[in-house]
Amino acid sequence: MAKGERLSFLDWLRVLAVVGVFVFHTLRPFDDGDWHVKNAETSEGISVGIAFLGLWGLAFFFLLSGAGAWLALRWRSATGFLRERLLRLLVPLIVAYVLLSPPQYFIEEHHKGRSDNSFLGDVKVFFSDLRGDPPLWLRDTYHLWFLVYLLQFALLGLPVFLWLRGPQGRRLVDWIAEGCERRGRILLLAVPLVPVHLLFQAAPGPDHGWGEFVFFFDFFVVGFLILSDDRLIAAVRRNAVPGLAMGLGAFVIGLVTGIMDFLDAWWEDPGYSWPYVWYFTLITFAVWGWLVAALGFGLRLPAFQRPLPVPLARAAMPFFLVHQPVILLIAYYVVGWNASILTKYAVLMPTAFLLSAVLAWLLSALPGVSMLFGVKRQPGTTPARATGGVSGS
Repeated sequence: MAKGERLSFLDWLRVLAVVGVFVFHTLRPFDDGDWHVKNAETSEGISVGIAFLGLWGLAFFFLLSGAGAWLALRWRSATGFLRERLLRLLVPLIVAYVLLSPPQYFIEEHHKGRSDNSFLGDVKVFFSDLRGDPPLWLRDTYHLWFLVYLLQFALLGLPVFLWLRGPQGRRLVDWIAEGCERRGRILLLAVPLVPVHLLFQAAPGPDHGWGEFVFFFDFFVVGFLILSDDRLIAAVRRNAVPGLAMGLGAFVIGLVTGIMDFLDAWWEDPGYSWPYVWYFTLITFAVWGWLVAALGFGLRLPAFQRPLPVPLARAAMPFFLVHQPVILLIAYYVVGWNASILTKYAVLMPTAFLLSAVLAWLLSALPGVSMLFGVKRQPGTTPARATGGVSGS
């Protein structure tokens, strides 16, 4: 692969993942769980949909990010990789945290009746104490926790990735790749993940704590692993349908055996138990099955082998950054209407999408400003390959 050359299917999948996160967040005002802005009436059906998307959607983001790390390290030194990650992740994180988290804090505090301050008054309160619990380290990151994780994953993953590229690591990759050449074997990569997830998921801590951190870091490393060997890529492509069957089957088994009731109680009081072992084993297999399916179908679809349009690629990161504040702003007013959930959603979703898309396009097109929001034209690439994806190489 030449310097700057891209795998177009990864770019398309990243954009679809961003759209999936947008849909996920537009549904959150209407599910049964707590969120920043909530409708008085909620829907159990939407809660099931949220559980489905949340199971594997974010893991898919991190898997693609790990794949992007492999692409970046193909032609960057370790120092260059870290420098590029800091520019593409730390800069937009700081800018977005300073500009976009205070408005979200203001909207949430007023919606929940916890504040009657002016906007500037709540901004002052927000910045009075920014300390948060590890592994986020910052308070009230909202959707930006994803970037906080990615920054730490880049630092923690780099020694692992360099080892995997060395002689001992290559022997391990060869052994895994050889084992996955038979149909269905790639799905067994979920097996070594299960005990790690079971050990850490129930560990005490805040939302987006260490259990979740380890869970997503595993898939970040797996994304790098898959891209590191053509045999593993071929195995994923070959097993898209079996992966879909495993993901759907594990999800349905979880629903039938009461996973929603279990999770409702477990989030309030996490701990180890035999039901915990059963359900989180199912979750790991369901997530891995869906990831294999999504990546496999992305490899298969002819349309995804063509380069992503430049404006779409450049607007991906800005869209991710601005979409949730836009959703909260519109939802703040919409949830107060005397209307059905369907009517409210029919207004919220397209309006938030249009406004987020316009803002993302403007931010990605403004010289100088675009870099602050994670858009970077790679040197030595043609314009058709310039990207601004959330986790691009």
